[in-house]
This record gives sequence, structure tokens and C-alpha cells, in this order.
Amino acid sequence: MKRQIYMEYRKMWNKITTVAVLAMCAVAMLHLLIYLNLQYRAIDSGGEIVEGLASYRALKEASEEIKGTMDGTYIRELVNKYNDSFDKAYLEEHRGFLGTGGMTKFMVPNYFINYAYYGAYMTNGNDKVGLEYDFLDSEDKFYKTYKETVKEHLEEIYFYSEEQMSVLQEKIDNLKIPYQTGYYQGLANLRAWFVLDYGLVFVVLAFALSGVFAKDYAGGITELTLSSKYGRKNNFKVRWIAGNLFIISVYLIFIGVQLTMNGIIATLDGWNLPAQMFWFECLHNITVGEGILILFGGGLLGAIVIGNIVMLISIKIKIRKMAVILSAIVVFGILKSKNMHGFSKMFHPANFINDSLLTEYCFIGGVALPYFAIVIILTAFYAAAIWIAIKMSYRKYYID
Repeated sequence: MKRQIYMEYRKMWNKITTVAVLAMCAVAMLHLLIYLNLQYRAIDSGGEIVEGLASYRALKEASEEIKGTMDGTYIRELVNKYNDSFDKAYLEEHRGFLGTGGMTKFMVPNYFINYAYYGAYMTNGNDKVGLEYDFLDSEDKFYKTYKETVKEHLEEIYFYSEEQMSVLQEKIDNLKIPYQTGYYQGLANLRAWFVLDYGLVFVVLAFALSGVFAKDYAGGITELTLSSKYGRKNNFKVRWIAGNLFIISVYLIFIGVQLTMNGIIATLDGWNLPAQMFWFECLHNITVGEGILILFGGGLLGAIVIGNIVMLISIKIKIRKMAVILSAIVVFGILKSKNMHGFSKMFHPANFINDSLLTEYCFIGGVALPYFAIVIILTAFYAAAIWIAIKMSYRKYYID
């Protein structure tokens, strides 16, 4: 069977799928290069404004000065450095600098501190980067304020009950502080463009997998396929397995492009920083790198669900051109409907890359299940349901 899976998988890499994958890579690369080069600028270590792609390396170099553990000594020194800095003077004079793609080395620690004051209303604006707060007098006071803000954020945004909040309070109390801080702009770009361009994977799958079970396609189903010694059941199972391997391959190529391009432009430094420096209300004691890997895992599961939906359409429609059209309509419908609100958004496969994977919980009785665990369960359910539908369909599959 392994040999047959390999042969079916190899057939999927035809001219159409190869062009689709290359187009996906090209669009993702150009999106990054053009936008980051035109939009972003940074204040370097010498107080000069650096524009374009060079701004990221300049920012990383400048950020070496603010790396450290955010204990009481660090916070006092940070306040003094920021108040005496060119960055503060420039931001006060040029309102909107941060909101339009400007970067300063103080963003990471200052935003984290400002979250303790603004909570759920924290943004990346100039008005929320200052450090004039009484709770910065001591380390204990700051982290006490931060934890209280996290609790208020969860209560206000996610609407947990008192009993549920008591469970989450234990997780808040167990956060490992003080936190490390430093530079992670390359990872911030990686997360942003991964989310922005994730739909490209769905589009490729719509075109590539719509012919897997078609009867009018060279790589599809033929009379010989149905009458081979492997039998109808094994042939369909092999194609389904090969299709899922293809989904994984396309997704890994997409991730590879994102990692390579963002690594080259801004580096992937900062993987070991605590996740709370990026996702302020995260209650998991993990790093930023581990958080991004969880998002990548959710993205893979979402791609598997969409790819299997396309294969189901292929076996139901049987005619490739019609399957391509219907698959494209379904995929674009899924992408367009992903911005739904409320609890139902959690069931949407295009939202399996949402930051909620790291910040939101579902409660089963008194047990708090993180959203990424729910995504795993949902994917298993969706994949099983689609496979059953495919299995029922192949029994009635005939060549006219």
C-alpha cells in the first residue's frame, strides 16, 4: 500500500498543482516584500530614522539595549531610559508614528507595562507607550496590577462565570514572573503575515484536490482503478491518504516561505521570550515561539479540514471542472464567513489560527480546556465525518 500511496501522491504534483503552489509562494513573498519595504520604519540606536526593509535590522540592533528581566531594577532603569530617549521626544512630536508602521526599541516592554493599565483596550498607539504609572514603584506592585488586569480582561471580553473565573484565577496566580523582554518584531511579522496569507493555502487545495476522485481527469478515477486487484475500497483509501499528505506538504511549503522570508528580513529572534509579552492575557507558561508553533498547528488542522471538504466535493461531483468551481465557491465562502462573532466562530476551520488558541478556554464542568485542545477535537470530528461521507460515496461510485 505504501507504494500505491506514493504513486497517487506523486500524480497530484502535476502542472496545475505545481503552478498553483508556485503562485501561492510568489504572492506570499511579494506581499511581504512590498508591504514591509514601503510601510515600515524604525528609530535606530543612534536616534536616526531608518526606512524600508533595513529598519528591522536597525531595530534589532537598537533593542539589544532593552533586553533583560523585567524585575524592579529593570523597570526603574527602563523608565529613566525612556524618559531621556530620543524615541520619546520623537513620538511626542510626531503623533501617529507607531500607528502607521513606525517602530522603536521600547515597544515590547512599554506595551506590556501599558497593558497593565489599559487592559483589553490596549493598542499600539503613541498614547499608550508612556511609563508614568504609580504601580511601577515596585516589582510586586506592577505584577499585582498586571494579574488583576488579566482577570478583568478575561471577565470583560470572554464573559466567564464566577465559578469559571475561580479556575482561571489559579492559572493567573501560577504565571511565572518576572518576565524576560527583548526584540521579537520578526516573529510579530511572521504571525501577522501567516494569518493574512493563510487563505492562499485553501485556494491551492481547491484547485489541486478537486480532481482526486474525478472521472474525467487523468489523475482521477477510471474503470481500471475500480477494477484493480487492490479493490475499490483500498483505491479510495489510498487516494484519501495521499490527498492528506498533499495537504500537509502544501501547508509546510507555505510555512517554509513565511519562516524564510521573515527570518531573512527581520530575523526570528525572540522565540524564547514569554508568550505574555505578545499575547498579554495568555495564561500558559510558554514562550512566544511555542505560541506561534501552536498557531501553526491550528493552521495545519484547518487546512486538513478544508482539503477533506474539497475531496468530498470531488467524489460527489465527479466532473473536475464542476468540482473546481464548486470547491472555489465553498472555499471563498468559508474565508468570507470567518469573521463571525460569538461562540460559533470557534467551530470555523478558518479560525483555527486565531490568537484565541492561546487565550481562550471552553469549560466542561469545572475543567478548563484551552481552545487549541478544542480545535484538535473538532478536527478529529470533522475529518471522521468527511471520511465517512467519502466512504459511503465510493460504494456507489461507477464510471458511466
